[in-house]
Amino acid sequence: MTAALQAQGLTRRYRTPGGGALVAVDALSFEVQPGEIVGILGPNGAGKTTALQLCLRLLHADAGEAKLFGLDPEDLSARRRVGYAPDAALFPKSLSGLQVLELHAQLLGVAREKAHGLVEQLNFGEPARRPTATYSRGQLQRLGLAQALLGDPDLLLLDEPTAGLDPAGVAQIRELLVGLRARGAAVLLNSHLLSEVERVCDRVLFMKGGRCLRVHDVKSGGQRAEVRLANGPQMAALLREKLPEGALDGDRFRIPVAGPEVVSAVVPALVRKLVELGAEVLEVKLGGAELEELYLQLVEGRA
Repeated sequence: MTAALQAQGLTRRYRTPGGGALVAVDALSFEVQPGEIVGILGPNGAGKTTALQLCLRLLHADAGEAKLFGLDPEDLSARRRVGYAPDAALFPKSLSGLQVLELHAQLLGVAREKAHGLVEQLNFGEPARRPTATYSRGQLQRLGLAQALLGDPDLLLLDEPTAGLDPAGVAQIRELLVGLRARGAAVLLNSHLLSEVERVCDRVLFMKGGRCLRVHDVKSGGQRAEVRLANGPQMAALLREKLPEGALDGDRFRIPVAGPEVVSAVVPALVRKLVELGAEVLEVKLGGAELEELYLQLVEGRA
C-alpha cells in the first residue's frame, strides 16, 4: 500500500543573526498510511509546524524529501487530495466565513452547497455570516478546518486544530477525525492536547530540537485503570505485595488492563479485589497508554 505521506531525512536550517545556523528539522523520517491518524508531540520550537510545511513543500528542505501518495508534493494530482489547516490561519477580514468557503469551493470546482453543509456540520452557522474580522480564535480555527475539508481530502494535515475551541468543539473535532479514518483517509495531527492525541491517534511522533525522539504505537500501549482511594497511603504496602504490577501515586492506584472485555469483566474484578484487601474506592477511570508520562520522560528528561 502506498503511504499517503512519506518523509525521508527532511532537514531545514535557518541562518541566525550571528552567522550560525539553527536546525529547525533534523533528518526527520516518518510516514502516514491511509486510514491512520498520526500525531506529532513536542515543546514549542520542536519543529512540528516546520515539519508539516516541509511535507507540503510550503517550505523547501535543505536535505531529504517528502512524497504525497508516492508523488512530488507539488504534483497537482497529489495536492488535490490534500487538506491543510494551519495554526492561526489568516483570512480576508472584510469577507464572511461563508464567502471565504464559497470562494475556495469555486477554486476547487465543488458545489457551493458543500460549503454550506460544512458550516452546518461544524455548528458554525451564525459566525459564518459575519466578517472574519469579528472572529474569535476558536471561530478562525473552525473556518480553517472547514476550508481544509472542502475537497474531501484523502490526507488531512492539522496544526493545532483545537486551539481556542471550547470542550464541545474539541469533541466535535475528535468525532470528525474518527470519521475520516473510518473512510480510509490519513491524518497528520500536530497538537499539544495530550488527552485528545491519546484518544484518536494510532501512532505518535515525539519531537524535540527538530529530531524524532521516538515513534510510539498508542494502541499497543493497552489500557490502564486509575482507581482513587480514600485510604491510599494506608494500603501502600499491601498493594505492593498483592498487586505488584500496579503503582500507587498518592491516592491514585494505576494498573494496566487489557482485552476487549475491560469494562465488563476486568475492571469490576479489580474493584472487588481492592475492596477485599480493604481499599476504600472513590472513583475508577480508564485511559490509554500514558502519553503524559512518556512526554515528560522523552522530551523533558524526567524520571
